[in-house]
This record gives sequence, structure tokens and C-alpha cells, in this order.
Amino acid sequence: MKSSNREHQRHVMGKEWLKVFLYASPLFAIALTALWHQFPPAITPPAAVLGGFFAYSLFSVAVGYRHPYFGYISMDRAGQLLCLLTLGGFHAAWISGLSYFLFSWGRLRRGIPLRNTINAVLFNTGTMTLMLLLASTWYEWVGGETPLVSISLRSIWAVFSTLVVMQIFNELAMYMLVYLRGGRARNTIVMQASAIEIGNGMVGMTLALVYNRQDTLLFLLVLITISIGMLVMKQYANIRLHLEALVKERTHALEDQAQRDALTGISNRRHANAFVSDQIEHARKTGADFSVVLIDVDHFKRINDNYLHTGGDQVLRQLASILTEHCRAGDLVGRYGGEEFLICFPMLNLEQARLAAEKLRLVVEEYNWADINPGIRLTISLGVAQWKPGMLLDELIMEADGKLYEAKSGGRNRVCY
Repeated sequence: MKSSNREHQRHVMGKEWLKVFLYASPLFAIALTALWHQFPPAITPPAAVLGGFFAYSLFSVAVGYRHPYFGYISMDRAGQLLCLLTLGGFHAAWISGLSYFLFSWGRLRRGIPLRNTINAVLFNTGTMTLMLLLASTWYEWVGGETPLVSISLRSIWAVFSTLVVMQIFNELAMYMLVYLRGGRARNTIVMQASAIEIGNGMVGMTLALVYNRQDTLLFLLVLITISIGMLVMKQYANIRLHLEALVKERTHALEDQAQRDALTGISNRRHANAFVSDQIEHARKTGADFSVVLIDVDHFKRINDNYLHTGGDQVLRQLASILTEHCRAGDLVGRYGGEEFLICFPMLNLEQARLAAEKLRLVVEEYNWADINPGIRLTISLGVAQWKPGMLLDELIMEADGKLYEAKSGGRNRVCY
């Protein structure tokens, strides 16, 4: 069964990869074709200038950070707007596309499979190249000037609306990507993350204004200051992410500890009751069957008297392990108090639960307890009850407890239902 599940999972993942590939490949091809039709541009800056802008664009992509709620956020809008408002749409498009092309291959170092990395390269490069070409077309259409050398209401509108167009294009592309992967596509659109991207774009506009006014010293000073700010923000975000992960881990550990029985490590009574209550609610909504079993160790006082409480504790720990091992992954096994245990069998009716309980009784009876003490022999009594419509938690437990009493008074080492 496990092998079959793994094969099914590989089949599903293979289909998702193919869907993404068939989506990302045309994006990449269309982007290259669109760039080709715009080459050569009317004005080509010196190679040193292009190299410097490319280096900053790659830096603005790589200096991103992982937000605890919105996923990976890069500072790429700063580099993209700097290029767009200084060099024009063609150079901004190929610089941004090449930056993402190189950056995306870094996924291999993080252990991401080659075929998934190729999809990322194709998608990121194609999306960013097309986004910049579309943005430059929009920017020119609304009257934006390149290079941008002054601030006016018209220029602010042109830049801001261009950033909105870029964000809409990017969100739509991501929406489709997540949809093809089988995720919840609606979760890709987050207003706060979009606001961060637009804010980075305004930083790029500031850099473009300073650069285009040919004040080299001031530009370098602003560029260095902003770059340091980006690095500090990245470091702060990483520290915050680490602390939140640590708090989440500690909180989970405390919650888990509060739900576990200190002696046996299985669920305690409170968690067992909560689990059964959830099953009652589920059964009310869906009509699904489920049953509970109460288990009591026969003559446990004799074990404590003969082998002291240490021996009794060892027996309870081992019994908890046996019960857990012979139940399904979705069943709940809990210590209900003293030498009493509760098992909840979701999706099992009374007869199915009885058969499962009988199997557990036999396993315990035939188990070799010599590792604890050669003289120990152990049996258990079990009471089984199925939930019926309208039954409350206490009523269900009381019915199982009544059947357990019948098993104990009827001679022990038996299942009553």
C-alpha cells in the first residue's frame, strides 16, 4: 500500500510538473521573441553602464527575504524601475530577465530537483521579461518620460500606474502557476505584499531621478545607503523568521506535552475526549460511523503488589506501545486514567470495532512479558460502543464503560459490546 501511494504521488507530481512546463515554456519563448523584435534599440548605453545596472538588478533580486506570511519577497522592483526609467523598456526587460535567469539556477544548491528548477528558470525569466516590456509600453502610453529627470503629478501618475500594471501582471502569472500546481491560487494575491513591491518601485524611481540628473557622487551615496538598508531588512527578516519558527516549535512542543500522558507518551484523557468530541461533530455532519473502546487491565493491583509500581509502570508503557502498534494511523489511543485506556476508531461500526478489539485482546494475551518480568501474564477486558445520532460524549463513554463492566464481571479477558 505504501509503495502504491508513493507511485501515485510521483504520478501526480509528474503531471503537475508537465502542466507547469507547458505553461512556462511559451512564456519564455514569447519573451525572447518580443525582445528580438525590439533589437537593436535606438540608444545603447556604454557596456560599463549596462554592466553596473545588471549587477544592481541581480543584487535587488538576490537580496530578497522570506516573509512569514507572504512567502519570498525580493527587492526586484527597485532594480527594475531604475532600469526602466533610465535605460528604457528593452534594456530593463533583458536585464531583469537575465537576472532572474541566473538567480533561478541557485535552486539547485538548495536541493530542488533539476526539472523543477528548469520550470522556475523558464517561468521567472519569461514572466519578468514580458512584465517589463508590457510596463514600458504602458509607461510610454500614459506619457511617462525616459529618462526621468523631474517630478510632476504626471510623472508620479505614470510611474505609480506602471507599478500597478506590473503587479497585476505578476499576480496573474503567479495565480496561474499556483493553480497548475494544485495549490490554493486565491492565496497568491495579498495586498500587503503588493504594497511592499510598489514601495520598492518608488525606491527605484528615486534612484533613477538622482542618476538621470548626473549627480554621480550623490547617486552612489543614495545607492549604497539603500543597498545597506536592503541588507539590514533581509537580515532582520531572517532573524524574525528564525525567532517565529523557534516560538512555533516551542509552542507546538508545549501543546503536544499538554496532550500527552507523562508515563506512556500516548494521548491523555483531555486530548482523548477532545478527539472523540471532534468525531461526534464530524459524524453529525456526515453521518459517518465511529466507535470507541474502553480497556482495563485485569488484576492490575496484583501486578503492582508483586512487582512494585516500577513494574506496573513498565507494563502500562508496554501496553500503550502494543495498542498503538496494532491500531491504524488515524485511530486514537489514549490513557484514560490509571490502568484504563480508550481507543477511538473513526469510520468503524460496532461489529468492525468489536473485531478490532478482539484482535487487541488476543495480542495482549499472547504477548511475552518476560522482558519486564518472567512471571507476568497480562490480559485485558474491553467494552465497545458505537456512536448513535443524538448521543453526547458522556453518554458514549458511559455506554462503553457499561460494556467494560460487563466484561470485567463476566470473567475478564473478554470483549463486550
